[in-house]
Amino acid sequence: MPYIHLLKMLYVADREYLAEYGYMITGDKVVAMEHGPVLSNILNLIKGRKAKSGKWRQFIQTEPKTYALRLISDPGNGDLSRAIMLKLDDVFERFGNLKPFEVVELTHELPEWRDFYRCDTSTPIPWQSILQHQGKSEMVRVAEERIKLQAHQRTFQKVVNATR
Repeated sequence: MPYIHLLKMLYVADREYLAEYGYMITGDKVVAMEHGPVLSNILNLIKGRKAKSGKWRQFIQTEPKTYALRLISDPGNGDLSRAIMLKLDDVFERFGNLKPFEVVELTHELPEWRDFYRCDTSTPIPWQSILQHQGKSEMVRVAEERIKLQAHQRTFQKVVNATR
């Protein structure tokens, strides 16, 4: 599968999941680029530009000449909830049979991309804007509370790990 196709489907899944549950599946930073919204860290993993790209490459290989991704080992799905699996399946069912640039064109219709796209840049798209453009402004407060809780959990986990 061309990686642009995967990136677009993952963005759609993140966007929809954010509106439904108040957080994104990937937790990635979204940027507006020429070919639509992009999950920045995942793009960097694909291109080998992240420290964790070695782990990524244990499971997924990028074919440089074709821009295709190939699964070389099953990473499993043990940490994915049933709701996440259903969302990913749903998005793949709706968009998986389209040509990659058909999906790109669909993401060009998204208002958050149109608001933040600037030629020759990668402008961040705030998750608040993604929610607001889906008519989910009430989810902004829910998402902000979830982010605070996750930050407290990470801090607590660091303290616990430091005492071991």
